[in-house]
Amino acid sequence: MNMAEAIAGALGEAGIQRVFGLPGGENVEVLEALRRSGMDFVLVHNESSALYMAAAAARLEGRPGVCLTTLGPGLANAIAGLGHAWLDRAPLLLLTAQAPEALAGRHTHQVIDQQALTRPLTKAAHALRPGEDARRIVHDLLRKAVGGRPGPVHLQVSRALAAAPAASAGSSQGFSLPVATAPGLADLERARSLWRAARRPLLLAGPGIDLQGCQAELTALAEAGQAPVIVTPKAKGVVAGMHPLAAGAIGLTRADPVYELLEEADCLLAVGFDVVELVRPWEVAAPLIWLAPWDNEDPPLPAAASFTGDMAPVLRQLTQVPANTEGAWGAARVARLRETLAQRRFPVPERGRMSPRELLAALRRAAPPDTPLAVDVGSHKILASLEWPDAHPRRFFLSNGLSCMGYGLPAAIGASLALGHAPALCITGDAGMAMVTGELELVTRLGAPVVTIVMNDGALDLIRLAQVRAGAPAWGTEFGNPDFARVAAAYGIPALRSGDLEACETAVREALGTGQALLVDALIDPAGYGLPG
Repeated sequence: MNMAEAIAGALGEAGIQRVFGLPGGENVEVLEALRRSGMDFVLVHNESSALYMAAAAARLEGRPGVCLTTLGPGLANAIAGLGHAWLDRAPLLLLTAQAPEALAGRHTHQVIDQQALTRPLTKAAHALRPGEDARRIVHDLLRKAVGGRPGPVHLQVSRALAAAPAASAGSSQGFSLPVATAPGLADLERARSLWRAARRPLLLAGPGIDLQGCQAELTALAEAGQAPVIVTPKAKGVVAGMHPLAAGAIGLTRADPVYELLEEADCLLAVGFDVVELVRPWEVAAPLIWLAPWDNEDPPLPAAASFTGDMAPVLRQLTQVPANTEGAWGAARVARLRETLAQRRFPVPERGRMSPRELLAALRRAAPPDTPLAVDVGSHKILASLEWPDAHPRRFFLSNGLSCMGYGLPAAIGASLALGHAPALCITGDAGMAMVTGELELVTRLGAPVVTIVMNDGALDLIRLAQVRAGAPAWGTEFGNPDFARVAAAYGIPALRSGDLEACETAVREALGTGQALLVDALIDPAGYGLPG
């Protein structure tokens, strides 16, 4: 057994069945070992796309994603994806090649200090050395990726070392991922006292809910205390979007509608929360109870009580606390917020163009409730995060901690694969689509039933909007587009270019219903976004 085979074997023991990547000649031994182990390899057209796909798949499959790139430019091109995994808390293992150790100090072609580059963006970065136990190192890295606050890890393996005999070819010692530890309960009475005294309690749910599957306990606590639930975008669906206590999402703008509830609340319970999703610094005066799989840090929030570990026991304890909630709070307050939002008025789109809001509503009507949606970065991301009514957890995907353009299509492909080639929906801007057009070939090659909606307005709309609000002209933010429908057709994907709402809704419904890929070049009027300031 060589080192490459030990690595492949360790991945298989961890339940890894698929690797995403873009290899170079220095990866040949690792690629061959993956092939011989029965692993699937998904060849992408841009290294960061591999990490976006793997991150989406990891979230659905409950185990780390694995990616492969070559040395030098391969790793450099993957850095945006690695940054996404770091700030969006995605458990990934990135395998990279490197020049032979024997050439160190006298050969610099394509050689960069990989650990120096990846260490700030990973939970651990390791260069495999001769004589080391590759199986043990891979297992340790995978556990680090999922432990506490999840994140990426990096393993560098030179081609020469990949081909060298493994340090140990012994039998597998088995592999298991870490489980949530029981939380310390020193602050339990303090938390119970705060929750009992609250007249306007509020639940703030974040991505940690995904990791532990305690949606039922969260909903039970909300209903027992008549506490509205605000979610960060990565937690959309942990309480059904149409539930009377589902107040909406936070973390998209500095003036998200739910901030008014946050300011009125007199006690906050943050469940699986991560401040990395907020674009506005934390400035909330109400006492905070912290409950998450990870410590309150990066940055720490002022908390009156803190619990780290398994969240369900604490949620059940607080559910037993007698409620003292005001009658005008809870579902009644959420209903008033929804009524206010429903009364907003937006410009009528220009002829031949669609309102983004009306198109989003049409997509929701056309898509079955459990359809995964991946959104790219731009005005459409803010709109969808605020207004897409998710009925199921882990069905809404976005890059929010780092906010990478080019994320949407790769993530939709990754989600579709993780769900057994299930239909998936992607909403992307025209600029984001231009970054990853080559991944349309992957949709065809894999037969992935991904429906891609390109919000076509010929601009970086968020930046253009910022210019307009600042009283400046739109400059350096507008561009020309190809006919995206014809581009998709060249890749063998059925496509439609239209500004007609009914035609788009019908095409999307048929594609999702029959499990066929589709691209809609959606001609929109960006004035209809009507985003908060």
